[in-house]
Amino acid sequence: MAKKQSSPPSQPGSGPEKKIGPFAGGIGVAIWLNTVDADEGSKLFRSITIAPRRYQDRETGKWKDVGSFNPSDLPALIFALQKAQEYVFTTPLPDQDSLAENGSSDSAPY
Repeated sequence: MAKKQSSPPSQPGSGPEKKIGPFAGGIGVAIWLNTVDADEGSKLFRSITIAPRRYQDRETGKWKDVGSFNPSDLPALIFALQKAQEYVFTTPLPDQDSLAENGSSDSAPY
């Protein structure tokens, strides 16, 4: 089976690098590429956000977010977090190619 080719990572600040989901109730995970300025120059790192569960208010008909999850949401959350973990452990940060060429071994893929 051919491996699906992924799109190149987004630049920091331009939206998530990768999205997993949304699943039922709007549950999903986003992986973000971030930049921090350090004494040695800019460093890239990733952060993970979990999308809140969504529901429609019966009185107003408006969609609302809630920070809690139902037990039935756990399989989707676990799946999304496992996929996020797989992605960050197997996908080098965009600046890691140049670090590898310089012989630096102190960087991790996350």
